[in-house]
Amino acid sequence: MLWETLERVNKARQQAMANSEYIKSAQAHEQALQEQAYTTATKSSRKATNKKAKKLSDIYQQVEFGVNPSGREH
Repeated sequence: MLWETLERVNKARQQAMANSEYIKSAQAHEQALQEQAYTTATKSSRKATNKKAKKLSDIYQQVEFGVNPSGREH
């Protein structure tokens, strides 16, 4: 069963390699992958800026909270 599958795959590969349209498509795909890898590499080489962690008190400084109906504080 495995041997038959390998034979089918090899036959399909040989047919594809004999097709000039397939070769052109494969070359275009390879070029697109290389361009994508290049743009990804250039984007990742940027220096990351260090961001300070914000305190919750700074985040909610301008927020007005509603009235506490129970009157209890946590």
